[in-house]
Amino acid sequence: MRFVKFTLIGLVGITLAFFSLGFFHPSFSYQNQVDVNASVEESFKVFTDESLAHKWLDGYVGKEILSGKELVVGSRFLMQFEQDGEQFEFTEELIEYKKNEKFVFEMETEFFKGTVGIYFEGNEEKTTIKAFTSSEGNNVFYRSTFYLLKGAFQQQTQGNYHLLKDLIEKQ
Repeated sequence: MRFVKFTLIGLVGITLAFFSLGFFHPSFSYQNQVDVNASVEESFKVFTDESLAHKWLDGYVGKEILSGKELVVGSRFLMQFEQDGEQFEFTEELIEYKKNEKFVFEMETEFFKGTVGIYFEGNEEKTTIKAFTSSEGNNVFYRSTFYLLKGAFQQQTQGNYHLLKDLIEKQ
């Protein structure tokens, strides 16, 4: 009986600790950066070429235009991905765009919402691509889960940017 009591108290404590993460950390942010041996113009061109997205975005299947036009602020897209046999989608809205400088969008799923800003700096020989991501789970469970997975999200995103770097340098 004593074992059951302590086990139950332990499980309740772990559960409360887990949910407290989402309560105290409702959102999280991270940054990624990659240096590319190519011009800003070439880097931005490859980045915005939808026909190449599957080569550097892990699991990318495609996108569907919901409203607006490609590369126009206010445009909305349904982004489609597949990982480990599971498909997932999120809505993306372009909120800032300046050719060869920045691409900023908001994204939303049933699990989270967030903002991603991608900035291009450099010259004719070298480009630095910086990405700033901030996300928030839609409820305390997702907030806690995403807070624990922040490192994995950042690592996966960095992997995508390394694939982008390789793709740009091969062009």
